[in-house]
Amino acid sequence: MILNHTIEALLDRRAVRAYRPEQISEEELTDILLAAKFAPSAMGMQARHFTVVQNKQLISDIVSVAVEDGAKFVPGHVPFYNAPTVIVLSAPESAKYNREDCACAILNIMLAAQAYGLGSCYICSVNDGLRDERIAKRLKLPDHYIPFGCVSVGYPSENAPAPKERRTDDISYVR
Repeated sequence: MILNHTIEALLDRRAVRAYRPEQISEEELTDILLAAKFAPSAMGMQARHFTVVQNKQLISDIVSVAVEDGAKFVPGHVPFYNAPTVIVLSAPESAKYNREDCACAILNIMLAAQAYGLGSCYICSVNDGLRDERIAKRLKLPDHYIPFGCVSVGYPSENAPAPKERRTDDISYVR
């Protein structure tokens, strides 16, 4: 296999579920957001919005409201894994490819974080809390935008787990 830095980043990236408490640097955050803005979007419309949450109380409130709204978590589970930064991705509710646009940007966030040696984890289990009016107002979303997911970002407090074995029966060729 021919490897380059991009392929290595793709193969090395893991979901990180334990973070150190210190905040990521402004330079890292700026570059991560720039990478997110360059993610593909349907018809190049860039119909998505990035909300950076670095307020511990708001992060906690998102989880509390998600639980109030019916989210079920395993006892002791902390959905954001104590990450100091959470980036919420939202898009117009009426946009045809809103989820896909957000998902592409989320992947770019995770890969940019990986490039800086940061950890990240794609999180959708709190979407009900993010969409609750009490939280949505605090997120300063553009009119008619709703959250479709978020990413925890921070310095890992432990090594990410080794990758799972990859399936060998999941590729078909049609030539």
